[in-house]
Amino acid sequence: MAKSALLIGEKSDIGATIKTYLKKEGYVVTGTTSSTLDLSSKESVDNFLLKNNKKFNSIIFVAATNTPKKFLNLKDKDFDYSYDVNFKSFVFILKNLISKMPTNSNSSIIIISSLFGSFGRDKRFLYSSSKHFLNGAMKNLAIELGTYRIRVNSIAPGFIDTKMTRNNNSNNSLSKIIKKIPAGRLGKSKDIAEAVMFLLSSKSSYITGQELVIDGGLTAGGFWED
Repeated sequence: MAKSALLIGEKSDIGATIKTYLKKEGYVVTGTTSSTLDLSSKESVDNFLLKNNKKFNSIIFVAATNTPKKFLNLKDKDFDYSYDVNFKSFVFILKNLISKMPTNSNSSIIIISSLFGSFGRDKRFLYSSSKHFLNGAMKNLAIELGTYRIRVNSIAPGFIDTKMTRNNNSNNSLSKIIKKIPAGRLGKSKDIAEAVMFLLSSKSSYITGQELVIDGGLTAGGFWED
């Protein structure tokens, strides 16, 4: 029987690549976009769950919003929107779907987090704090869902060559960042997709509650200049 995966955020650069890899491995993929699932709208989330009340072997959360803005300039609506999209709606969806996940197979939940789930950066308060929330959720879910043989892990991409990265960083800023990456380049979406496939596979059957950092060595200390 074909394995099924729910991919929340299939239209992002990373999400689209993950979907390609999933299909190559024979997964039946239910993908969402902002038009089919508006994570900022409870009504949209409720309607999605009504239409997708089924079993998924794996759930992969990619969707995120990241609009740089100074903390003191943030409005109430900014907090509501960012936390709904980046954290709250996903947790609500999980709460409704987890009970339907197969517990006699290699079921897996993977969260695409960020380096900003462990670090901060100017104008990234909402993005960084929401990713911190996700990492905390991942660890607690791994503990509670282990009984049901459901593994939960996160992937923390570094600077990946995506539209979001280029929209939020100038060419000059990216040049400086690349100089601090030991691998000497921005990451590629396939670097993340291949890690997702590993975490979904039986090769990682004893890995849960972990954050896999994929950053070309940046946080190993490559940011120090001689």
